[in-house]
Order: sequence, then structure tokens, then C-alpha cells
Amino acid sequence: MNAQAYLTQLAQAADCLYVPKCTSFKDERTSNVKGAVIGARKGYVVALALTRMGRNSSFAVMVRFPTTKAAPQLQEAIKSKPGFSSLFSHKRVKVGDNQLTVSWSYALTKPKLEEVMALLDGLLEECSRYVPTFSGRCEDCNATETRELTLMNGVAGYHCLACQMRVTAEKRREAEEYRARDANYVLGVLAGAVVAAAAGTVWGQLLAWMEVGDGKWYPQLHAVGCFAVGIPVCLALFKAMGKRDRLGQVAAILLTLAGKWWGDALYYSHVVAYSREIPFTAPLILDTLKSFFAFKLFDGLHMLVSACDLAFSAAIPWTPWGRLPRFEPLFQTVNSDGTLTQTLARGAGA
Repeated sequence: MNAQAYLTQLAQAADCLYVPKCTSFKDERTSNVKGAVIGARKGYVVALALTRMGRNSSFAVMVRFPTTKAAPQLQEAIKSKPGFSSLFSHKRVKVGDNQLTVSWSYALTKPKLEEVMALLDGLLEECSRYVPTFSGRCEDCNATETRELTLMNGVAGYHCLACQMRVTAEKRREAEEYRARDANYVLGVLAGAVVAAAAGTVWGQLLAWMEVGDGKWYPQLHAVGCFAVGIPVCLALFKAMGKRDRLGQVAAILLTLAGKWWGDALYYSHVVAYSREIPFTAPLILDTLKSFFAFKLFDGLHMLVSACDLAFSAAIPWTPWGRLPRFEPLFQTVNSDGTLTQTLARGAGA
């Protein structure tokens, strides 16, 4: 059974709505597969979805409730509930102030619908003992009657139009204040350059230790080097700058590429030193730098690795460690046919 058919049947079993474009569980590491099933059940808002984190597939459950201080007790109760120990052998449970999530890993076969419903109803049973249900009012102001579900950044809840406008205005002000903040480019570039040199050195020495002398070369490993170098470079650069902006992203791209290629130069110097049976010295590194692109463009695979260096560095503005912060929330109304209608202007980044 494909994911869409599975979720459609699950929606019928749970008396909820299948929303193909819902992204309730999407974050920097996890993505939804074919949307999510969302709805109200026993006074709580629930979301069910197939998710993927890298190559790992999971079934995810979210139960939302009004903000409470009973999260620790609820989490402990769920973990210790009789009969749940076997169910949770491959599951992770996390309870926050206004929601709980369960991630159920699986390999090839999706969980059976009856098992999912037993899990969901078990969770709702524990919720009823520790946390309140929604009262039919907006969860933000608790004053306006609100019975239609609205997605805020993909997460279902009850948000009246007035609160949507208020929250959007507040976040817009935060974005404007962030944009107006001064960035310390000198300190940021200095910190990024130091980290780029250090990360590149570690990367080059590590590859030399793994490959030189064994007659091995792993192009896949060399191709992803910009990720290994780029993450610490971006963290150091933006931390020292005090904000993220377009100019900072350009600096992050250039420093990441420089750090990766510095590591490559060290690696090539080790290769030359080994093949010629000469010491690994500073003059040798300098000679390697002079002929650097002869090594980088040696053959088709080396050219491909070089292209990956350029592509992965240029992709930094779209990575979790390099993209600009987004402040304004995205509100979407859930229609009866499972489609979504945007209620307010899409949030703008900083």
C-alpha cells in the first residue's frame, strides 16, 4: 500500500482529515511523506504522518492540548503505561508544554492501522488524566470561539483571525528589529577564517590518514567535505557577527570553499610526499598550492568532486546552518476537502 492510500485509510479510521500538503512534523532533519492526517479527537488535536529522517522511516503521532505544567508527569505516565513497553521498543516519546510527539521507527512494513489506533487512543487516554482538552476557544487569547482548525507553520491548532494578525504583527516587528541590528563583519570573518583553517586542516589530515599509503581514494567522501567544513564555519561566523544576512552568507560560502580546498591541499601534499618518498614539509605544501588545480581537475572524478565543492558551498544559504531566520508565521485554513488556504501573507525572512 502506498503512502497516500495508507494515510487516506488512516484518516477514515481516525475520523480525521487527510491533508496531502500538511507539514506538521517537518523540521531541519525530518520531512513528511505525502502530508499528514489531522483532526480533533476526544477534545485534543491530533496529527498522524509518515516521516523520513535521512534513510530512516518512521510513523509519527502528535497530540496537542492547551498549555500545561504537567508535561513531566504525562511523559512518565506514557512510558510506564502497562502494555506500552513492547510498543515503545522502537519509539521515542517527547512531551512539551502543549503537545506530545511519538516517533515510531519501522523498516519495510508500515504499522498496521489497528496498531496505530490503539497507540493513538492510549495516548489520548493518558492525556485525559493529566492535561485539559481544548474548550472550543482560540488557544492564544482563550476568548474568541474558534472551532475550525488552522495550521500555524504546519502545526494544527485553534487560532482566531485577530490572534493571527496580532502574532504576525509581533513577529514582523521582531524581523524589522533583527534587520536593523548591526553585524560585526570583521569579527565574524576573522572567526570564520580561523575555524575554516582549523576544520580544513582536520579534514585534510583525516583523509590523508585514511587513504594515503593504502592506495585508496573515496570520491564520495571527498565530495561531501564542504558539509563537514561548512557547518562549523557558519556557526562561528554568524555567532561572531551577531546576526545572519546576505553578506554573511557570501562570506560563509567563500570561507567554506577556502577551508575545504586548504584541506585538499594538505591531502595532496601527503600524496606527493608518499609517492616521492620525501618529507611532508611547508615548502612541499607551497608547491602543491601552486599546482592545486592540476590536482583538482586531474580526471573526470576529480572534476566531479570539484563541482560538488562549488555546489555544496553555494547551497549554504538553504542549509539549516546558513539560511536566514524566518520570523513571521504562516497561517493556513484547513478546508473540508483536505486543501489548504493561506489566511495571511507568508512570513518574510530577515
